[in-house]
Amino acid sequence: MKFSSDVYAVDTYDLVVCGGGASGICAAVTASRLGLSVALIERSGTLGGTMTGGGVCHLLGGRRWDNEKHKMIREVGGLFDEITDELIRRGKAIDPDNINVDYNPHGWYPRMGAGVPCDIEALKLYLDELILKENINLFFFTTVIGTDVADKKIVRIFASDQRGIRAFEAKSFIDATGDAQIAYLSSAPTLKGRDGDHLMTPATLIAHIDNVDIDEYVRYQNEHQSPKLVEIINDLKEKGIWKFPFEILLSIALNDKDVCMLNTERLIKVDGTDPGSLSASMVEGRKENAELLELLRKYFPGFRNARLRWTAERVGIRESRRIDGRAYVTLEDAENGREYDDAVIRTTYNFDLPDPLRPSFDPMLGSVNHPDTRRRHTSIYAPYGVMLPKNIDNIIVSGRCISVCREVLGPMRVTGPVMMAGQAAGIACAIAKEENTDLSLLDGRKVTLKLRAMGLKI
Repeated sequence: MKFSSDVYAVDTYDLVVCGGGASGICAAVTASRLGLSVALIERSGTLGGTMTGGGVCHLLGGRRWDNEKHKMIREVGGLFDEITDELIRRGKAIDPDNINVDYNPHGWYPRMGAGVPCDIEALKLYLDELILKENINLFFFTTVIGTDVADKKIVRIFASDQRGIRAFEAKSFIDATGDAQIAYLSSAPTLKGRDGDHLMTPATLIAHIDNVDIDEYVRYQNEHQSPKLVEIINDLKEKGIWKFPFEILLSIALNDKDVCMLNTERLIKVDGTDPGSLSASMVEGRKENAELLELLRKYFPGFRNARLRWTAERVGIRESRRIDGRAYVTLEDAENGREYDDAVIRTTYNFDLPDPLRPSFDPMLGSVNHPDTRRRHTSIYAPYGVMLPKNIDNIIVSGRCISVCREVLGPMRVTGPVMMAGQAAGIACAIAKEENTDLSLLDGRKVTLKLRAMGLKI
């Protein structure tokens, strides 16, 4: 069956960025500051992606706890620091430098304390301000539905909105959809899930709860040296009360002291590229969060009077498509800290990609009761080519769908590195325009140098 429709408008820009999450925002802002005319297309009515609509307002991967120096180290720089520093200045985020890692309601482990918990509404507002300040053309409630490809280049993309079908033409395109959606629609090769069964790591529908007694909660953690309260869960499992497939509690205090982000639930066999699977996961996620809250009230210290405040507008997807790119980072590359002359992404975050069917077990880190303490890394790098699909010359992909093995996706998928990837993508598009060349032909070392000049830690 074929479908055709008239296009009611055709807009032309230097760059079209698809996806207004952490990576897309950084790409659009960077490119605009470098003089490009930019359109930013977002399918929802909110910027921030998983940070806002997904409820994960604990921004990870931008800072690291140095146990020897006993201090937080800034590991990304650039727009990650610009955004988080401004939220801290406004009193809408917690500065990791000012927390007591021995009394840490933001994740118990000092490394989790390196995250920046913030107020979602304040983050939404500031991101709106940032886009308007940079004169970026913003298109909310607009979903890309197709691409027109000729001679290995995207000529235009087609998007659906309330008025019909709109076309966007540009020299360059950035796919910051998180699912490699634009690359996929353009017939670029993609990978999905683990080898063999193609299953992906569990998803989470984040819930925010309030009226939590944080002092009681953290006091119990410290007294029992129990970051995820697994002994309570094990006891409930033995009694037949705990029936979830996950076996840990992950509750992060946010900007308001009695408010926590529940990142506990793990939904298995969710395919973030399948609307049926996503729909079912939203229904199941809300049900599980309600059941989980009842157990928290009855059996967990600090949650006796907890109330459900909000569930996320979208399920949090940790893994979906990855492009089969012009470069590829293997697990061996990552573990050995392989460096590249054209490195454009760097992360110091830990390996974190739970088993698709055993949500409380991470093949790279072991179980919560028996962690694999041998795995240590300082930095993992990715070269420019991991952002380039093989057969399309004028598109660059940023965010969690880059060309790396899925184990490396774990440390690459969090806020800090995807923001760095977004800035790298924006820089690449600006250089491509200046040199009148395609993204696929660009010398990635020039992107690396520009990132460093902008203060990014690459």
